Amino acid sequence: MTTPLKWLRSFEAIARLGNMTLAAQEVGLSQAALSQQMRALETHLKLQLFIREPRGVSLTASGQQFYSDISPGLEQVSNALRRYRQPQGDRLRILCNASFALRWLLPNLPGFHAAHPDIRVETRTALWRPDRQGYDPDVEIFLGGPAQPMPARPLVRCPLVAVGPPGEMSGMEVLPVIRISGQDSLFEAWLASPWCAKRQVRQVLEVDSVHAALSLASSGVGWTLAPAFLAAEEVGAGGLQTVRAEVPSPERAYWAQTKTPPTTAAEMFLNWITGEVAAFATENMAGPEGA
Repeated sequence: MTTPLKWLRSFEAIARLGNMTLAAQEVGLSQAALSQQMRALETHLKLQLFIREPRGVSLTASGQQFYSDISPGLEQVSNALRRYRQPQGDRLRILCNASFALRWLLPNLPGFHAAHPDIRVETRTALWRPDRQGYDPDVEIFLGGPAQPMPARPLVRCPLVAVGPPGEMSGMEVLPVIRISGQDSLFEAWLASPWCAKRQVRQVLEVDSVHAALSLASSGVGWTLAPAFLAAEEVGAGGLQTVRAEVPSPERAYWAQTKTPPTTAAEMFLNWITGEVAAFATENMAGPEGA
């Protein structure tokens, strides 16, 4: 027999509120019906979940563990139901590459909100494109190669560059390197290039995102690889410098992809972000220095 979801919701309310009367009011049952439901749940699970006392109930150790196990899942279900009850045309769900989100999208998103205050925006970030975790976005923004199948649309094309703190490079004998997890072959190719080979390479840190690597580089920790677009603003401000990354196939692009057909909110967002990214790239992106 499958455990009825309503039993779990009732149990969660009792555990969270610590009071049978309040829990019964929340789930819309009489206190007697709620008590009967909980006895049925205990029989079904073959566990004693409650310590019944004259002045109320408390959770047993098994009850506390059961509450810890089911509470996150019930919250996720409740959040999903709330999202789907929202008018679809007024909601925009965005799944975005984490580094792009932290470095560009989130700082600029208030501009979209100002232009479209009636659209409720919901964002999620992912380090890698498959990291959806069951999320169903209206728009996905991801980093990829220079070509992608339709319906993906390019937002900005940019090469990979080597990025490091400002300073004179001609006398730099030691090259401190900040690696990015999952990019081993790319870093090995770069470290074998003539620009790196004439220096003593020292790995100082490994992080899981371009954003983290760039933050460390701007703090003077070392050099890393990054899409030129993400480093452009700090390079322009003098907080970072770049050189050409001598790696195979250095060209990259940030792409946006919508559901088919796209929602009205998604089309408005695509029109906004395409123009804003193009303006940012024109203002901030310049070619890296040579080796």
